[in-house]
Amino acid sequence: MGERLTRQEQRERNRLNLLQAAEKVFAERGIQGASLDDVAAEAGLTKGAVYSNFAGKEDLLLAVMRHRLTQEARAQADRLLHSDREADELVAAFGAYWVEVVRGADQETFAQMTVELMIHATRHPAVREQLLDLMFPPGDRPDRHPLAPPGSALAELPYEQADAILKSLDIGMRLLTLLAPEHCPPELFPTALKLLGGRSADGP
Repeated sequence: MGERLTRQEQRERNRLNLLQAAEKVFAERGIQGASLDDVAAEAGLTKGAVYSNFAGKEDLLLAVMRHRLTQEARAQADRLLHSDREADELVAAFGAYWVEVVRGADQETFAQMTVELMIHATRHPAVREQLLDLMFPPGDRPDRHPLAPPGSALAELPYEQADAILKSLDIGMRLLTLLAPEHCPPELFPTALKLLGGRSADGP
């Protein structure tokens, strides 16, 4: 006998299917080239199901990003960054984690969709504002970024500036890894983290 879901459970399942379908469709066709009909068809649902969950295309795109940033992988990153490890140990652990995530089977579509959304946001202020809230959430911050070893030039910067530099490294290397992995393999990211922290590329 098939699984029987409550109305709320079915709604949540439909929403997840739409998020997964949207990521795939927008990555393949771009924001301008894809429609909500395309997303609904990919999810095996109706366009009405899209509008019962999302206000429109931009709301759906931001929901995909929000969903991705709250998944277990992001939670693991947050746990690493807020652990009590020494900075050098944390840099090594975070670099290894980054390589593992970027080499994941589902990272290509997410990277493609992220680039599409970021370009779209540069032309649409309301989307830009919401995307920046996701990328730079408000809240109390320590004086030193956890990935900036004490005594390094990076550690001398305010948290917000160091965070912006590290996010730029993250986004830029994700894109280059997708575009030209032979020139920018994921393993360069841990090396870049060490260099930013004033450490030797060959060090621990």
